[in-house]
Amino acid sequence: ASFVGRKSLEQTREKLGMSMYADDRLVNFLSKVADTHLYRSTDDNGSVYSYRINETHSPPWHFDEAPYTAILYLQNSEGGGGEFEYVPWSRPTFSKDDKQGHQVVESILMESKREGIQQIEAESGTLLFFSGAHSFHRAAPTTGTTPRLGLVFTFGLEKGFTNSDSVKKSNEWDPVDATCLVQDGATGDTSY
Repeated sequence: ASFVGRKSLEQTREKLGMSMYADDRLVNFLSKVADTHLYRSTDDNGSVYSYRINETHSPPWHFDEAPYTAILYLQNSEGGGGEFEYVPWSRPTFSKDDKQGHQVVESILMESKREGIQQIEAESGTLLFFSGAHSFHRAAPTTGTTPRLGLVFTFGLEKGFTNSDSVKKSNEWDPVDATCLVQDGATGDTSY
């Protein structure tokens, strides 16, 4: 997958996704859904970012560091795939050492079991909200030439939440092949 982080999105003419993320109505609504007060992440790139998944990508299973994540689906692949796959509340704590979380990782990645995996086939315009820190998840691979595109918004349980330095370093932000997520240099048109 290719990612374009907040710093680049803020530089687009339309500031893609930024007004939605900054809108108090969104964080207030999601706080009610989560039944806890949420705060916008202050992460330089990981607070708001866009992604593109091509059929050549195989997005990995993972837990997020951000306690809560919202994904706005912008475009589906015409060939299918790209479903949101997750094991809800499979890690009861935020700890990377959580034994139940390790059991789920082992079951899916090492034993290729699909027990407990749920799928959501999100259409363009769907807003998906979940606890990525507690739910092992991924985007399933896509088929077809049209990539799946989305905007991701992350939220913490306290002011000033940001990802760890190790997560920041492990994500490749704004690779050359993802520039179509920001702007078509020839026409100036924004692409989703």
